[in-house]
Amino acid sequence: MKPLNIDKTGCSNISSNCVSWQGPDIECIGLCKGDSVTEVVYKLALELCKLMDIFDLTNYDLQCFSTGVCQPQNFKDFINILINKVCTLQACNPNCGDSCNPCVPGATASAFSASAPGGSDIYVPIAREFQYTNPTGDLVTTMAVSDYAQAVGNKVSTLVNSAKIIQDTLSDHSSRITALEKQGPPAFEMPTIVPVGVLAKEATSMQLVLAATEQQFTELKTALGNHSDIYTNLQKLDASINDAKSLSKPGTNVSSLKGFTAQPGNLADVLGNVLIMISDMRNAMNTIMTNYIPNTCEAISLDLTATFREGSIILYVQGTLPAASFMNTSGVGTQFTITDANGNYVTYTIDIFSILNVAAGFSIDTTSTRLNTSGNLTITANPSFTNRTTDSVCKSSLQYTLVNVGVCPAVIYTPLTNEIGFTFNTSGAMQAYTVELYNSSGANLLLSQTFVSNVVQGITSKFEGLSSRTIYKARVKIVVNGVTTPCEFVGITTN
Repeated sequence: MKPLNIDKTGCSNISSNCVSWQGPDIECIGLCKGDSVTEVVYKLALELCKLMDIFDLTNYDLQCFSTGVCQPQNFKDFINILINKVCTLQACNPNCGDSCNPCVPGATASAFSASAPGGSDIYVPIAREFQYTNPTGDLVTTMAVSDYAQAVGNKVSTLVNSAKIIQDTLSDHSSRITALEKQGPPAFEMPTIVPVGVLAKEATSMQLVLAATEQQFTELKTALGNHSDIYTNLQKLDASINDAKSLSKPGTNVSSLKGFTAQPGNLADVLGNVLIMISDMRNAMNTIMTNYIPNTCEAISLDLTATFREGSIILYVQGTLPAASFMNTSGVGTQFTITDANGNYVTYTIDIFSILNVAAGFSIDTTSTRLNTSGNLTITANPSFTNRTTDSVCKSSLQYTLVNVGVCPAVIYTPLTNEIGFTFNTSGAMQAYTVELYNSSGANLLLSQTFVSNVVQGITSKFEGLSSRTIYKARVKIVVNGVTTPCEFVGITTN
């Protein structure tokens, strides 16, 4: 069937399923508040079809109107004929002739009566819509004319009321649909969810969660490979490995090892089998190393220290290194690397056997190198020795940090009226200590005294010729290898 509005332009198509009836319940036609317009129009249409069926004259037996009565052309004529017929039957006798014929102009009935001569009611066939089953179970197909006329009147009244309700409902729906069409289609907003793995646990648009899931799935797929590649590579594991003997347990088949899957069906099974076989090989290698490979590396024990003295670094290697059992793996010695705080480094190859436990150590001149000796120096070495009998190799690593920065001493200042005394202890390294006295702002140097020491000793002295009740500032400067470290100022007031 062609839609009624198919040729109309400017209309926004909105499904009638999306519009709901907000009027009261109408029990006579089974209409409830909240039904969609589709259901409402459908129910109203059914009632309208019933009305059309009732008003269709072809559904009524009009044979009794075949003589003396004009045939009705519509339902209104039909009701008028019924009324006139009833009037005729109640007011006229059987021999009334044309005076009772309603088709004759001027014919009237004096009173309404549906009784036959002698006072009995006249029964006529009734339409199937008025037929009913009586208490005894019989289908009643006839009624007294007066009862039939009253039933028809009641039915017509009900239908008229229903038709009005239908018309009002259709008008209301038409207005609401027009308003909805003017508003345009509703905007759709994607709902949010709280992801638990791919993003932060907070309300997030489904589109973003889906995009993140797809990205991570793609990354996982790239890392693991396509499923076809995975299954293809799973077949590369030799099936005969099940019957092979365990390396760590020769009397046991690999398939009998705890946790081994004889028929792996997925990547997890294969990975588990691989880990079990790696463990089996490691246990076997450990058995071989423990029982069959001589291991004498425990006899070697080395310790590295160093000092800085007048432009040279002195290396000391102490410990145990049996020369009768071991020799340098490289043949010439071990490479030592000295690195300063700026990343500059120098390397030296030293035979550890020749300097081991030597009290004087091994001296390295740094004056001609790129090393910045004013800061800390890091010394590293990776000695390697070969057993003369088994040819087994023993390797280790040595590292030592040479701290080469002056440390400020704790100074005790004693102010008097015209002088300030001071006392401190030296560190024992070759360092120059300069005690300076400034004015109260610390801008002008007034007096200074310098002390050089390479042993631990107490230094005591004083600044004289000062003003009484005057604020001064004092500090110590330490010079190590040409690098000056200034200590913090201390405020002092004379008496």
